[in-house]
Amino acid sequence: MATGGITTLPSTPEDGGSGGFPPGNFKEPKRLYCKNGGFFLRIKPDGGVDGIREKNDPHIKLQLQATSVGEVVIKGVCAKRYLAMNRDGRLFGVKQATDECYFFERLESNNYNTYRSRKYPNMYVALKRTGQYKSGSKTGPGQKAILFLPMSAKC
Repeated sequence: MATGGITTLPSTPEDGGSGGFPPGNFKEPKRLYCKNGGFFLRIKPDGGVDGIREKNDPHIKLQLQATSVGEVVIKGVCAKRYLAMNRDGRLFGVKQATDECYFFERLESNNYNTYRSRKYPNMYVALKRTGQYKSGSKTGPGQKAILFLPMSAKC
């Protein structure tokens, strides 16, 4: 099911999928660099999410898995947790992908990417200038906090 270097999988049991993702079907790990404050998005082993400037922190290595055209799940390689957003806009990491883990990935005109929640379509993944995550309920198009530049995670 690989086409043009992007692997797509059925995302839910109703689509014929298991809801899980087999190992080895992820693209090369990335680091997501936020334009707002220069932080890398980090998913910690305890499920916490924040930003850090240290480019060698192992918890900023992320796997972005395409589940359908323009839709991804984001998994922390070391934390082994998926990025999720709840109805209040809080970001956290979970061990199994749920419906709160799917994000629409969009390449903006300034060459940065945005990640908008599929379940809560007015909310984006975002980091404040302090490195804390910004609540999705306080995000919107045009904010620097929602702009991320995918970078190679190779050292």
